[in-house]
Amino acid sequence: MSAVQDPGLQAERTRLAWSRTALATAALGALLLHGARSPVGLVCGGAVLLAAVGVLLRGIGRYRHIRRAVAAGRSVVDGSGSPMGLLVLLPAAAALIAVLTR
Repeated sequence: MSAVQDPGLQAERTRLAWSRTALATAALGALLLHGARSPVGLVCGGAVLLAAVGVLLRGIGRYRHIRRAVAAGRSVVDGSGSPMGLLVLLPAAAALIAVLTR
């Protein structure tokens, strides 16, 4: 049995995974805003919602970069892992702060 080779499918699956992550992050932000009892909770909820938008936009941008690079035969490595890592860690830190300051 031979494997199907389509360089675009892996990028598409990764984009969809980041979209799901953004949706889950937005849900967390909405819950934090809903349960906010102080300005700190409101700021944390807003920060999480902004992080969700950032994750979604960065995932879309990365997908477009990969598609263009694959079509041109270039390397897809761009060394942009740090911004995405910070966008993913921000909601966890904000949620922790919101819960601990209740």
